[in-house]
Amino acid sequence: MDQLDILKSKWQAQSTDYPTYSREQLTPLLASKSSSIVKWLFYIAIGEFIFFVLLNILLSDSESTEMSISIMGEFLFYGSYVLHYVAIGIFIYLFWKNYKNISASQPTRSLMKNILKTRKTMKWYIWYNLIYIMLFGVIATLLIVTNDLEFAKLMNQPNFAEHKQTLVIGYIVSMFVILTVICAVLYGFYSLIYGILLRRLKRNYQELKKMEV
Repeated sequence: MDQLDILKSKWQAQSTDYPTYSREQLTPLLASKSSSIVKWLFYIAIGEFIFFVLLNILLSDSESTEMSISIMGEFLFYGSYVLHYVAIGIFIYLFWKNYKNISASQPTRSLMKNILKTRKTMKWYIWYNLIYIMLFGVIATLLIVTNDLEFAKLMNQPNFAEHKQTLVIGYIVSMFVILTVICAVLYGFYSLIYGILLRRLKRNYQELKKMEV
């Protein structure tokens, strides 16, 4: 049991064996714990950003990257990455701003408002990443079907010519299923890593809400 839980149990019990703890004493501690959680969200987001930047740098000269550029075109390929990194940069700034806004000296209602804002920002961040992966994957799949010369040669082979339309539809559906699985796994990862911190923030918010009643 940590310090916060001990103080809350004493405050709620109002036992004669312990002194009464006011909400003015508990609020700074909740603010401190919330600030620490938001700081970890900020650090993890930066770590995730750096990891994918380094991964893209390592894969920049790979055959798959060159193939993707030839299919999508340099403007769409690099433009999508630039927009993605700009969006991630904005989210990191919002995490940093939320971290700076949570302080022990602020009123309880302001603290509750900032905790809610942080939770919403993190949920937007998670859904943005999932939507980006799905949208990028669907566009890439459609461009492969329409622009990839190797794919066209394969579909025009005598063995596949009669069933070309069925095979193309099957390929698109298969890629959609693969993308859905990837997003589901990523959502599970986010729920595990970020979910633990978000649930702690929610608990702090609920404790503050109880004290406001």
